[in-house]
Amino acid sequence: MKATESESGEILKDASYTLSDFSKRVGLKRDALRSARRNGLKVIYQHNRAFIRGRDWLSYLDGLESTNETPETDNAPRS
Repeated sequence: MKATESESGEILKDASYTLSDFSKRVGLKRDALRSARRNGLKVIYQHNRAFIRGRDWLSYLDGLESTNETPETDNAPRS
């Protein structure tokens, strides 16, 4: 079965997504999204609905990349 556009996981820089659509696209459940929001993912509220802009998600990921250590360093034995 071919994945539809909304299930593809693709996040476009110039698009906005409702929380439920965004969650389906990136595969994050409620608690993971809540954690991302607490850690700086920007959410826009309009007319009692929450939206995430693609550019905000990509900026959030870029910020994580610059602050995380590589797994090899994290799991390396201490000498």
